[in-house]
Amino acid sequence: MELKIAATVILYNPEDDIVKNLQSYAKQVDKLIVVDNSTNKNDKLIEKIHSEIPHTIYIDNQDNLGIATALNIACDKALELNYDWILTMDQDSEFINFTDYLNCLQKFHAQDNIALLAPNTQWHARTYLPQNPTCTYEERFLVITSGNFLNLKLFNQIGRFEDKLFIDMVDHDYCMKANMQGLKIYFFNDILVEHSLGNLFQRKNPFTRKLRNKIEHSPQRAYYITRNFLYTWKQYSKQFPKEFHLLKTLNILFIHEITKILIYEDQKFKKIYAKFLGLFHFLIGKYGKYTL
Repeated sequence: MELKIAATVILYNPEDDIVKNLQSYAKQVDKLIVVDNSTNKNDKLIEKIHSEIPHTIYIDNQDNLGIATALNIACDKALELNYDWILTMDQDSEFINFTDYLNCLQKFHAQDNIALLAPNTQWHARTYLPQNPTCTYEERFLVITSGNFLNLKLFNQIGRFEDKLFIDMVDHDYCMKANMQGLKIYFFNDILVEHSLGNLFQRKNPFTRKLRNKIEHSPQRAYYITRNFLYTWKQYSKQFPKEFHLLKTLNILFIHEITKILIYEDQKFKKIYAKFLGLFHFLIGKYGKYTL
C-alpha cells in the first residue's frame, strides 16, 4: 500500500522569502496544509504559495490561535483526507536533504510503536551535512516540533497537542504523552533542517568583556516558557522524576535564566516580571493566550 504523506506549515506574519523554505519539502509530499495564524495577512504570499505549490490547502484562522491549535487543525484535516503521516514545519525552517528523510520514513513507517520521527535541526545546517547520509537513529525523550514526521494513526491515541499552552512546550508536552504510552521517538542525526535563530544576538559579558552569541526571548515568550514549563513539570514529574525534578526545574527557570537576563539581556525588568507572572498564572491555573 502506498504511503500517503502530508505536510503542514504554521504561518505567523511571514516574510515573502519563506517560499524557498516550503519548496525544500512541499513538492515531495502529497499535500501541503498551510494554517495561517497571522494577524497581518500577506495575500501576495498566499497567492505565490498556491501558484508554486498547487497541491496546497490554505486554512485562515483569522487570528493567532497558537501553535497547538494550528497543529491540531492541520492534523485533523490530514486525518480527514486519510493521510498516514504529516510533516510539521516552522515557516523559518528549510530542509537540506528531505529526500533522505523520506527514505528513512519508508524504512520505518511500518513499525506501529513509533510516535514520530525527528531530524537534526541546526543553525547553518549545510556545514554539518555528511558525505553519505544514513538512516541511523537514536531514541530521544524530547524533540522540537519543526521537521517532525507525526504518525497520524497514533495522533488521537497519544492525546493531540495541548491547546491551552498556546505556544512553547507544546512539542515537549506531546512527546511526554507519547513517552507515557511507551511509544518511540526516533532522531536522525544525518537528516538536517536549517533552523533560523531569529532571536540570536551578540552580547558582551560585563566581567570578561568577551562577545558571545546569545539566544534572547521577548518578555512575552519568557512568560509562556515559564508558565508552560511549570505545567509540564506538574503533569509529568511523577512519571519522569529524573527529567522533571522540582529543584532542577526551578534552577533552569529562575536561577539560571534570571542570571542570564541580568548579565546579558535587554528589557531586564520586563522579562523578570514576565517570568514571575508566568509562575503566578501557573499557580492559579490560568492558561491559554495571554498578552503582556
